[in-house]
Amino acid sequence: MVAMSTSNRSLNLSAAKAGLSEVVRSVRRTGESVVITVDGEPAARIVPIGADPRRLTAAEVATVRALMDALARIPRPSEPFDAVGLLAEGRR
Repeated sequence: MVAMSTSNRSLNLSAAKAGLSEVVRSVRRTGESVVITVDGEPAARIVPIGADPRRLTAAEVATVRALMDALARIPRPSEPFDAVGLLAEGRR
């Protein structure tokens, strides 16, 4: 049996390697992620497949919208072009 810390559900790499099947089953059963540490530092996280992604904050949504607006203002060529041909001509 692999001993996992219940407060922050973390394991060192050797313990995770030795009991990987049990760790994966535990993550699937409980729905809680497990952090794998290397030399005491977090290195990876095992998360259940069904974990819902977090919602974006208002600031993150605003940043994405600003990026999309900026991308929309970039001039686009009006006709198709051959990028390989342009590079062969020495243009960038």
